[in-house]
Amino acid sequence: MAFVWWSAPAPVASIATKPVICSVRLRPCATNANTFGRPFRRGRSHDLFVHLPGCHPDRPSLEALFDDYFELMPAYQQVELEQLEFRRALFGILPAYRQSPLKPTWNRILQVGDSSGTQSPLSFGGFGALLRHLERLVTSLDEALRADCLSRSDLAWINGYQPNLSVTWLFQRAMSVGVNQRVAPNQINDLLSTVFQVMDASGDAVLKPFLQDVVQFSALTQTLVKTGWAAPGAIAPVIPQVGLGALLNWSGHYGALAGYSLLHAITPGVMPRLEALAQSSSSPANSLRLHQWRALLRYGSGNDYHGG
Repeated sequence: MAFVWWSAPAPVASIATKPVICSVRLRPCATNANTFGRPFRRGRSHDLFVHLPGCHPDRPSLEALFDDYFELMPAYQQVELEQLEFRRALFGILPAYRQSPLKPTWNRILQVGDSSGTQSPLSFGGFGALLRHLERLVTSLDEALRADCLSRSDLAWINGYQPNLSVTWLFQRAMSVGVNQRVAPNQINDLLSTVFQVMDASGDAVLKPFLQDVVQFSALTQTLVKTGWAAPGAIAPVIPQVGLGALLNWSGHYGALAGYSLLHAITPGVMPRLEALAQSSSSPANSLRLHQWRALLRYGSGNDYHGG
């Protein structure tokens, strides 16, 4: 899966002059691709994003999507292209991996940032994800170096399974269109509009973590229940769009997210006993893995989020 994005900053005319946390507005879906835009704060940049679940010759070319960018901008930002001064235009492809975070392939080598796949497919890049995990990575690598636990299997615990990352793949799939797949023109528009309205009405405790690429079980459950109640007609078409297999796979990750959240809540009560058992072992890897397990429970359940 890949994201394609274009960005053209520094307009002369007034664009999105009100501060914006996140603004999404789509045009009706086209065959083989679905685009949406986002202006950043104070109108300094306007981006067009495309979710592509896999590469295929029938996908639109980069040139065609760049044409869409300029075609859509006047209507989206309510300004003529002649009123803008384009100082820089950027585009790129950001790969994401379903089986992420990626496991180490060699001893003594660990991927971080984009190369590790620790960002969700909704985050448009891993810089923020790297900053979120920076404290965990520094602590974990320091401990691994001190214990000389640098084998491929030891390092795999540092980038272990995180269900709050895995559950986001269904959301990405719901925002994209398969090759030659037909969906109602405004199906994705209506779904995203409803979901963001629900999250906004639920308050910052639900909305802000999601916008910062942190999915939590309680916030996700609230959003799913309220969205299903408020707009069941927007939810039902998603099932044939994403497929039953994807839904079943997602249900497993959703259950794991609930499990991680529960275990994180009860871990402080049992951690001293587990620490004692690990320290009594002759293998330094046991203590390392215990600490990594605890860190993965925290980050994999979204409990590393502190607001802001």
